[in-house]
Amino acid sequence: MKAVFDARWIYDKPSGIGVYAQEMARRLPGLLPECEFVFVFGSEELLERHMSGAVDRGGNVKAIVVKANPVSIKSQISMPRVIAGLKADLYHSPNYMVPFMALPLAPKRRRMKHIVNIHDVIPLVVKDYAPNSKTSRFKRIFKFCLKQSIARADFVITGSEASKRDIASTLSISPEALAKVQVVPDGADVGVGGVERAHIKTDSATPRTLLYVGRMDPYKNVAGLVESLAIARRNVPFPLKLVVCGALDERYPEARLAAERLGVSDSVEFAGFVSPAELTRLYSTADLLAHPSRYEGFGLQIIEAMAHGLPVICADGGSQPEVAGEAARVVKAGDVQEMASAISELLASPKKMEHMKMAGLARAGLFSWDACARKTAMLYRQTLN
Repeated sequence: MKAVFDARWIYDKPSGIGVYAQEMARRLPGLLPECEFVFVFGSEELLERHMSGAVDRGGNVKAIVVKANPVSIKSQISMPRVIAGLKADLYHSPNYMVPFMALPLAPKRRRMKHIVNIHDVIPLVVKDYAPNSKTSRFKRIFKFCLKQSIARADFVITGSEASKRDIASTLSISPEALAKVQVVPDGADVGVGGVERAHIKTDSATPRTLLYVGRMDPYKNVAGLVESLAIARRNVPFPLKLVVCGALDERYPEARLAAERLGVSDSVEFAGFVSPAELTRLYSTADLLAHPSRYEGFGLQIIEAMAHGLPVICADGGSQPEVAGEAARVVKAGDVQEMASAISELLASPKKMEHMKMAGLARAGLFSWDACARKTAMLYRQTLN
């Protein structure tokens, strides 16, 4: 049996979907030795980077390059021919956009099986989530593509029950279609090493560091977090700073402008995209992860932070309370005052911080990329058999 995995969603600076694709590419071939895997990359450089350094892979792997962005018309034209030439039994896209012509709606006309990930439906749930994005400007097309992907799929993978509920409500899909949607939580590098967890600070002189990890899209509410920092800074006896970690986006300067307007630019570092090693260091040396996002389909950074022993404050949008459980402080999305109060209270209480650290480590132990890959491999077998 032959499975084609669309690794073109792994970009040079991957965010959540790219990380998911990387982790599945590392693990699925070893879990499915009966399958021949063909990974489709978007460039020779990315193919070489991820195929040469990957682990847990047997001899059942090949890779090719298709230079077409997966959301482009070029991809819709070229990928059906590529897949037909490979004579694949299963095609797995780690995001919603698939080559529709390769996957007929009529099951009797479809030789190849199909699994697709729909990580979230944020553009359909959160108003003005990212006004300059294509999915925001072409929302009807986005919704159409989602429904078409589900109609053509044998299974749809999503990361949380919250995301599954929103898929059902926003797309108005039938009970039969909803039965295809399987919740397979994402993971984290649980038990990672390399940098020892910093001790919880108790003095009033050492600066405390808030960490934000993610994109700069407006729905992430980084500007609101800057406002919370400005408020909290006035209420604590120690210096307080914020490190914003993630690819900068000139379309959305709101957070930087907020820092200038509130006079806290000296306390906010926009670190941009960082390497995995640097992200590990930041998780291990910061004092709090502050995640103010108005919505998440999963919230990978929440579990990553907990896996590093970093206490977490997150908002109540989407899946975040589901993923965090009782191990994080959950505040109302968009409430900068409540976020500021939570920051001040927790940083001033080493006892609470220690409790959150231990609770977070235990919570992170419930999520792993190995578990995610095993459940995904089970869906491969169900589909192919």
